Amino acid sequence: MTRISENQFTRRLIEQTISNKARVDKYSQQVATGVKAALPGDSTDSGIIARYKQQLDRIDGYTTTIARVKSFVQFQDDALAQMDELIVRAKEIASQGANESLTPSARAFLAEEVFQIRDQVIGLGNSSYQGRFVYGGADDDDPPFDAGTYALPASGPAAVKYDFDAELGTSQLRSINVTDDVAITLNTPGGDIFGTTIEALERLGRSLFGYSTTPASGIPDGGGGAYSFPSDYVQQTKDIKYSIDLLNQARDEDLLPERTMLGGKMRRLETAEALLSLSKTSAQEVLSKIQNADETESVANLTQAQTALQASYSVTAKALRLTIMDYI
Repeated sequence: MTRISENQFTRRLIEQTISNKARVDKYSQQVATGVKAALPGDSTDSGIIARYKQQLDRIDGYTTTIARVKSFVQFQDDALAQMDELIVRAKEIASQGANESLTPSARAFLAEEVFQIRDQVIGLGNSSYQGRFVYGGADDDDPPFDAGTYALPASGPAAVKYDFDAELGTSQLRSINVTDDVAITLNTPGGDIFGTTIEALERLGRSLFGYSTTPASGIPDGGGGAYSFPSDYVQQTKDIKYSIDLLNQARDEDLLPERTMLGGKMRRLETAEALLSLSKTSAQEVLSKIQNADETESVANLTQAQTALQASYSVTAKALRLTIMDYI
């Protein structure tokens, strides 16, 4: 029969007391926090808990990204809504200017507002969001539309010619993941949206002001001279009407499709956001079942642990007193 020494007996009592104290601390923490698996070693499901926590962190990251992208898409749609209004106004001026009852000087008077509209459209094309140019592609630290000049006239708004920046990266598309499986394209090259509108407005403004634009169609090359009246009055009217066709083309083929695409992006973002919300709720429910403590059970365990600890204190104290007395 194996005999247990007094030292071994005392050590076991102390170890049992320490163990009971740890159990009291554990269940006290559960009662206080409602969590039964605060540390990896607290549960055999620690790997599952870590995986679900990582999933929740990833969902929160995507949710933040979606909020930023929605704001960016809304910013673009607001800009294009303003552009739509400007095109409508420009068409009204062009229709008025195409009236052959107007004199060349009366037409020239209308040109001022057209150039103001052109400059507003340029402002939209060069708009920035959080310090970055929206329509600059990968070259978003530089305005995508640069000012050049027409040969004639020598000065004034009719002499200003705007071109889409051809630097490397300006036409590059950028995209971002908003879920593990869904990516959203953030931009469309500015030239594809604003190019035809700017061309139409410059042709319209110059025609009303009394200057032709070369070539007769396509991207202006900076050339064009003053009309000679009255012989060029009919040509001036034709050029004004051509600008109306260009404005219709810009609105129908560039602006409206882009706004439709932005609406589609917004719907995809909202769908992704809703799915992430469902995934988050599901993950939280599973994690709660694994990680969260049952309050009644935790209180009962704490009571038992406290009782055991008090018993350990009592037995250990008596044992230590007996051991000391043995040596007196």
